[in-house]
Amino acid sequence: MENDGVLTSEPIKVDEFTKPLEGTSEESISLSDGGIREATEAEILDSLGEEENLSGSPRPQPRPKPGRNNACNVNNDKENTGTGEVTKRISSWFSSFWVSSHDTNGEVSDKDDPEFARFKQGLLDSLNNGSTPEPISQISKDNSIWLMGVCYEVSGDRNSSEYNGSFYEGSHYYYTTPGSFPHLSMQQQTLSPTNFPAEFYQDFTSRIWCTYRHNYAPIKPTHFTNDGGWGCMLRSSQSLLANALIIQFLGREWRRINRGEDSWDRYVEILTWFIDDMSSRCPFSVHRVALLGKQLGKNIGEWFGPLTASQVIKALVEDYSAAQLSVHVVTDGVVYKNEVYKVAKNNRSGRDFFQSVLILVSTRLGTDNLNPKYYDALKAYFRFPHSVGIAGGKPSSSYYFIGTQGDDLFYLDPHHSRPALELKAIQEFTEEEMATFHCDTLRKIPISQLDPSMLLGFYCQNSEEFENFCNLVEEIGKDHMPVFTIEQEEPVYNSDVDFISEDDELGNSEKEEEDIVDVAENEAEL
Repeated sequence: MENDGVLTSEPIKVDEFTKPLEGTSEESISLSDGGIREATEAEILDSLGEEENLSGSPRPQPRPKPGRNNACNVNNDKENTGTGEVTKRISSWFSSFWVSSHDTNGEVSDKDDPEFARFKQGLLDSLNNGSTPEPISQISKDNSIWLMGVCYEVSGDRNSSEYNGSFYEGSHYYYTTPGSFPHLSMQQQTLSPTNFPAEFYQDFTSRIWCTYRHNYAPIKPTHFTNDGGWGCMLRSSQSLLANALIIQFLGREWRRINRGEDSWDRYVEILTWFIDDMSSRCPFSVHRVALLGKQLGKNIGEWFGPLTASQVIKALVEDYSAAQLSVHVVTDGVVYKNEVYKVAKNNRSGRDFFQSVLILVSTRLGTDNLNPKYYDALKAYFRFPHSVGIAGGKPSSSYYFIGTQGDDLFYLDPHHSRPALELKAIQEFTEEEMATFHCDTLRKIPISQLDPSMLLGFYCQNSEEFENFCNLVEEIGKDHMPVFTIEQEEPVYNSDVDFISEDDELGNSEKEEEDIVDVAENEAEL
């Protein structure tokens, strides 16, 4: 489609390359056209090792007989059927499935016997879901969804694990870098919104989503005009901060609106703070983030870690009074209450009151993989009304997690590149341009695939909310292994304590011996 100059919320094409599944040829799978080429019956049977008759056509294979327990018959009638017969039956079914897909449409046929129909339906379900079902012991009984402190109940007739469309999301426009999620760039599973409560989907699509951008002014002194491949942690951190600011000025209950509605101007103003420009109107642009990171030892174009990202956020927010926000960074796994109060009251207003504070906990929960003992605590944090999500990843990959369901986490992926927005008057921004800050596609992954390095965010509007936050953290610590703890204040160590070295002790011993000799000599003279 020709470019008509209108921005859309869809990411543009950045990468053209895709990789076939391991052990599968490029001819059998075509991701670029969004489908799978229909293989011939001979190709399928040949790949399964079937024999062909002299005429070149495959021998017809009988289907399982009605009413038979095929699994048992494989064992009991081994001498008559053997493994070859089972292979032939499967081969015949695959042939009819792919070649005659226009007849079956991937559905169970009335011609199938009951046992074969159950087998066929089970395999179809696993293909449609795009994943191997998890063991029952690993599936949470609680199917409710928690999105940044808000709970959504999922009715029993909805299967929220069902995926929408192809097993592969259109990777022809998906830009990613190797990261912590195995094969994520090839297997990003998209969820069907119809399988979730409408209120949840509206909330999800209202969260701010910062992604790669391109064609912005160079980040001087470099020539970078895009952050693809290195700015994902910057963008995840921007998303976390942007959602905290939306809550700060518009409230947690805010949802996406149309141009002309009451809060439109305020909403657009907040998003202009993140436009990629060096203007003073864009205090949280990628330009300012990258330049401040350079002062902290990260070269422009170098991937940020959670700690650097938290320090950059703190510096930028505290330098922009219009944000009316304080930031407290936790690096040792302990939130000291007196330090938070000091930060919240040490603001530019000049008044002694508790200013809204964003608490950022930078942590690493394992070596190469996330330690399972922290699973429950991490999931519980999404139930906090103070939660503004988690920015997590490791070199080359970062994602923004905003919710949980069972053992899965919902996330926003920054690895999509869009054209940079032009900075202009607030009234001139269109709904299409603002839509590029929102994601309409649901995605989630198992918590076991998280990287151990992450940045947790919590927003407290006043001292009452902060005290409630502290109480909830302490409650989590009673039942689960906590990621961080709460203490009243940092321990003070006495700096006046005299430490005696071994040399001092040796010198004292020699002095004592000299004194003893002197005393003995004096006694002898007397």
